[in-house]
Amino acid sequence: MARSDQLSPNAGTQIANVIAALADSWNRHEMATYAAQFTEDADFVNVIGMHWHGRPEIEARHKDVHRTIFHKSTLRTLDYSLRVLKPGVVLAHIRWEMTGHETPPGAPSWADVRQGIISGVFVQQEGRWLIAALQNTDIVPMSLPGSEKP
Repeated sequence: MARSDQLSPNAGTQIANVIAALADSWNRHEMATYAAQFTEDADFVNVIGMHWHGRPEIEARHKDVHRTIFHKSTLRTLDYSLRVLKPGVVLAHIRWEMTGHETPPGAPSWADVRQGIISGVFVQQEGRWLIAALQNTDIVPMSLPGSEKP
């Protein structure tokens, strides 16, 4: 985990606690606690491009998928980095790993162990850090032409 020099230790600890709460609440399938890490008007884009707006919708849609394809899933945070964009606004990149999930009906098969990266914007509101926007992306192992290292 890398932290920006502009980020106070207290802010870094609070954001780390939010990141930990995401995985912990996911693994306990407590979507109210999961959604509580977001601002009331947050935006969430999942790995298949569904866009959910607002804490109530983020909670409701996560409850839906945790009753089905994610009911046995386990999420683990691998690492993260933080970058201050301006006072009170921090960009996070969070690498994750998931096991125990099911592939959605009609979708291409997911690997038994999935990895991905989250881009999240954290904002400070009323003395605490919350997620204002989050984009979740599966990492798909492949190489693109020209991306080979010399």
